[in-house]
Amino acid sequence: MVQEFRTIGNIKFDPKAIRDPSGKMFKKWWVIVELDKNEIIDYYNWFMKREFGIKLQRPAFGPHVSLIRGEEINKEKWDIGKEKWDGTQVNIKYWSPPRTSSKHWWLRLSNEEEILDIREDIGYVRQGAWILHLTIGMPIPNDLEQSKYIWKLYKKNLLNYPYYTNTI
Repeated sequence: MVQEFRTIGNIKFDPKAIRDPSGKMFKKWWVIVELDKNEIIDYYNWFMKREFGIKLQRPAFGPHVSLIRGEEINKEKWDIGKEKWDGTQVNIKYWSPPRTSSKHWWLRLSNEEEILDIREDIGYVRQGAWILHLTIGMPIPNDLEQSKYIWKLYKKNLLNYPYYTNTI
């Protein structure tokens, strides 16, 4: 069964990776919605290990939604968008259970249109090259094959859980 959950996040321009005090992972032209609820990551790490035998690495930015991912724009538009939106609190609504591409695990947003409005207001095309999602992690290297196996089952709609379908 698909369930909707809600949390709050803050828009952050030029985010710094949590696991990178040196700043080497910094990339220009990034905007995320940063969530301070590590419980989301903790819960889904527990869930993935229990249900699928997969341990997830925490995302570099912690739990977040990537709004802009390295897409360069006119500096003036960037600065205006940053002035208007940086630090703004936004509601995030997401669906459980998690989705995967086998290499990454995430939760689909149910209020994607509201978040895309912000992206468009900053001056970007409405839709990027990916669906908006709440990133929950990547499998640790030892669990990547298991994650690929789960992905194969997922694509064939063969996961044997009443709450797990590939329809959202």
